[in-house]
Amino acid sequence: MASIRALVIDDDTSIHRQVEEALCPQIVDEVLSNNKSSDGIRMALAETPDVILLDVNIPVMDGFKVCQLLKENLSTRDVPIIFITVDKNVVHLARALDCGAADWITKPVNPIELKARVRVVLREKAMVDLLKEQARLDALTGLHNRAAFDDALTAAASAWDRTRTPVGLLLLDLDHFKAVNDDHGHGVGDELLRTVGIAIRKCCRPYDTPCRFGGDEFAVILHQSEGDAALCAAVRLRETLDLLEIEAGDSWLRPNTSAGLVSTDGLDRLFEPSELVEAADAALYQAKNAGRDQLVVAPALWHRAGS
Repeated sequence: MASIRALVIDDDTSIHRQVEEALCPQIVDEVLSNNKSSDGIRMALAETPDVILLDVNIPVMDGFKVCQLLKENLSTRDVPIIFITVDKNVVHLARALDCGAADWITKPVNPIELKARVRVVLREKAMVDLLKEQARLDALTGLHNRAAFDDALTAAASAWDRTRTPVGLLLLDLDHFKAVNDDHGHGVGDELLRTVGIAIRKCCRPYDTPCRFGGDEFAVILHQSEGDAALCAAVRLRETLDLLEIEAGDSWLRPNTSAGLVSTDGLDRLFEPSELVEAADAALYQAKNAGRDQLVVAPALWHRAGS
């Protein structure tokens, strides 16, 4: 289970100590500290804490502006912010809420009140995170959905841009799936999709991203893998699927898959996520046109036209 962390941005160092004494370890596992507005923003973006306690009257850039900037950034917009203030002016407190703050607490800080308020916003954040995660899952298979796939592939392309972290993309399609629905009914077809989804998820490493790409097509983003490593992962997954079978009336169904694989092996330039999808999709259709039930590895991206 991931540790829960709070970030305190306040130029009063005594507040940092009070917060840590009140919250650790019962409410949070760690308290990060910063006493400058700009440095605090950078720390929030780098560390993505679970809750931020922010001084309204911090020098240079006041807490309202800091809150606004954090709420405008994609990586911190959902992190709850609790203002710490000596100001009890209702107008100013209303402004804090308008800026996106979840709550406030007045100085001197009461540890019992602080615990209660932090506990509430963390509970609300956990519920929001759960709903967001569920919204990114395919209801039938339990795998990531297409929106989650797009985000994960974009993140993988960014990681390649920054650190040349390798990535592979495997697309799989169930052969003759329409015939399964036609001959056995959509209930059996759904059960086949669920069974395949479970097998794919179990076969993937924790840092891979298995997805239902659409219909009877699946995708696996193989993070930190390219070349032979990506190929081994793809072969292992297809071998796992070959062992599956589900009951369909008086008979048993065993899924066959066509697959296309591409990776960043040998690539020495930036690429768009769509390039990986197009290359893997072309290899998948090549596998289908060659008789199905096989894996085709796409040519290296640096061989593609225009590169």
